[in-house]
Amino acid sequence: MIDPGRTHALVVAVEAYEDSDWNVSGPYSDACAFISWLVDGCGVPDTNVTLFASPLPASLPEPEDDPVLPAGVLAQEASSSVLSRHLQEGMGNLEADLLWVFWSGHGLIDSSGSHVLVLADSTVSTKRVVDVDALQLALQSTRLGARDGRGVLKIAVAVNACQNQPREDWISKVEVGVQRSYVTERGLFVMHACSTGQRARIPREKPPRGKAASLFPRALLRFLDDGSRDVLPDLHQVSDRVDAEFEELRKKRLTLQKPSLLRRNWGGRTTATGEFLVPPTAEEEHLAALLDDILPGATARGACAARLKERVPVVVPVSVGARQPTSQQIVTAAARTPHGVSTLLDLLATLPGAEADEDLLQTLREAGREVRPNEFLTREEHSQLVDLLAAPGAPDPRATALYDGRLRHLVDDTGDSEALLRSMEASGCRTGARLIPQLFRFTSLLAAEAETQSGDDMGLVEWSTRVAQRTGHAGALAARLATARREAARRRGAKAWLLVRLDVDDPEARTGGARYTHSAWLIDPVSRHPQTLPSESGKRLSTWRQTQVALAELIEPFIDMRHEGSDGQVDLGVEFFLPNSQLELQVERLPVCHRGVDNIPLGHLTTVVVRCAGRRTAWHHRWNACQRNKAPGAHHWLQQDAHDLAALKAALDGRPNIACVELSGHCAEFTPALAYCVQAGVPVMTWHRRIDGERRDDDLAELRIVHPRHLPEEVRQLRSEADGSSVPGSNHLVLLWDDPARLPPRIRPQVPGRIPQL
Repeated sequence: MIDPGRTHALVVAVEAYEDSDWNVSGPYSDACAFISWLVDGCGVPDTNVTLFASPLPASLPEPEDDPVLPAGVLAQEASSSVLSRHLQEGMGNLEADLLWVFWSGHGLIDSSGSHVLVLADSTVSTKRVVDVDALQLALQSTRLGARDGRGVLKIAVAVNACQNQPREDWISKVEVGVQRSYVTERGLFVMHACSTGQRARIPREKPPRGKAASLFPRALLRFLDDGSRDVLPDLHQVSDRVDAEFEELRKKRLTLQKPSLLRRNWGGRTTATGEFLVPPTAEEEHLAALLDDILPGATARGACAARLKERVPVVVPVSVGARQPTSQQIVTAAARTPHGVSTLLDLLATLPGAEADEDLLQTLREAGREVRPNEFLTREEHSQLVDLLAAPGAPDPRATALYDGRLRHLVDDTGDSEALLRSMEASGCRTGARLIPQLFRFTSLLAAEAETQSGDDMGLVEWSTRVAQRTGHAGALAARLATARREAARRRGAKAWLLVRLDVDDPEARTGGARYTHSAWLIDPVSRHPQTLPSESGKRLSTWRQTQVALAELIEPFIDMRHEGSDGQVDLGVEFFLPNSQLELQVERLPVCHRGVDNIPLGHLTTVVVRCAGRRTAWHHRWNACQRNKAPGAHHWLQQDAHDLAALKAALDGRPNIACVELSGHCAEFTPALAYCVQAGVPVMTWHRRIDGERRDDDLAELRIVHPRHLPEEVRQLRSEADGSSVPGSNHLVLLWDDPARLPPRIRPQVPGRIPQL
């Protein structure tokens, strides 16, 4: 415990001002209660307390009353000259383990954004003040304390003063002796009664004699005076308890105060809590100037501030002596509150007394985007969207966003829906009506996914439409919703999949030179489970040419599938499961007959996926390990030319964490690289396979670099893009090991020379 005999206190209480309009009752009672705790409660000598006070006559005791101060505490005038001299020269020889500083009186935020404390000799024309930041620097300077500042070890400060923003043009800051030489090891713990933009509340009821009058000193002294007579209890714990009490008071709507805290080198750390204000930016000043044109009268500004408080939990400061806030105060308050500026701009369109046409409102909206470029939703719109995402049965926002390649870079690993919304909103809304903001792409995708899953869009379509009409994106949103619904239908089984497995009699034979047998299953969007397709020809070993004919006869009836009662055509996709030595079979070029035309490559009509039927256990384990490992950069696509097998082998050997490989190069050279990847248990992804190995100009977009655990979503997106493309041959997509969950039924380990039968 700190020795009370080596504890000193500097106490300031300002109630009476030369400008009598600023007179306030309460600070003197606060100061007397604080001194009583130090002297009577902790045993600090009364001669160690220095008091500067300007009490109102009503605050002083009557001659017949008991004194409110210890006999050794003598009050000095709380004027600028007296206090300035004491701060600069009066504490140079101080020897103390602890210096308590307590200040209660008027405070304000000046035009530069600094928090200042008003002194007693402030007149109508000039407010004489002490800058709080300068005071804190003075308390850490070498001029405070004997032996070049080493005489004072710790300083604890409690400031009970408002931090609202009255517009005072004539403010004179008092010199407090700030210099560049500081005692860096001295701990400083500063507690403020409120945060920027707020008033320090004084309850109307008169306190009992000897008790604090203001809300913050009451709570602070109750937790400081814990009966231990410790002049320095754990201030972290005290501050936490004060914060908790004010949190309860705010919930009961008894106050808006939120205490703030700053500590420097206290316990070896420097931190700050609460809400601190910075000077108005140029963008905020520009917006305030425009707002002056729309709200020229004080009545209109007052109505605007009242409506803003109803829609956003914002504190709009009001100048001392003024009845209504200025436009700058309204803008500053809105800019310091999430979604405050957007809400302010939205209410101006319907605010009684606002003088604005559509052109001026549009100019105002553009200026508002300069103030908060990462926000365009109003407070109500943001809250409603958060509630919609948290509703029971809603699709997973993060997983759904991964379906869209343009949104994938906005998804982080936290899984926090609000963080995802902030990222989507921050991507911008500055585009014209032809381009849709990323947030609307996301809500369209989410609404379509919800409709497909449960038949209910969860209110997302109504929300998106309402917001898009306000921002001018209604047409773009309607088009995007239609596209998102089509893509969601594909993801939910609007495509029938034909699974075909090939087996060979000679694994050493060249690609296309072996003899094959095949098995097939159908997964359609109605039954949702594999149906075995009978094929007697598939049970006999045949050449590749004969097998192509048999497969064409098997596939052709399903290319234009229709279900009874279905209004539209069901798309077909074909997945081939090939042995490791036959992965270069050009199955996407399998010739089929379609609408009377012979020899149409299968890949021109439907999506074709190729997979390896063997070695699935090793890569499946590696895939699962990749999904569990969320460390960024641990797994990558490895782009290597297929002809450089030695380089590919060395890369895979040297980087065991590689989970997926994209192969580029000539199609005929893929086989050895594919075989090595199969042996290494590494999933592989390729693009359109062509004889010349070149990509055409009208091919799909370049492959996006994604983490392997996002690969299933990447594949779904690629399939969707391929299916929706009108370019002939765009369905030549070739994917290997794209999704460990999709395996053909009844796959069993092969025994050499044995062909599995149905």
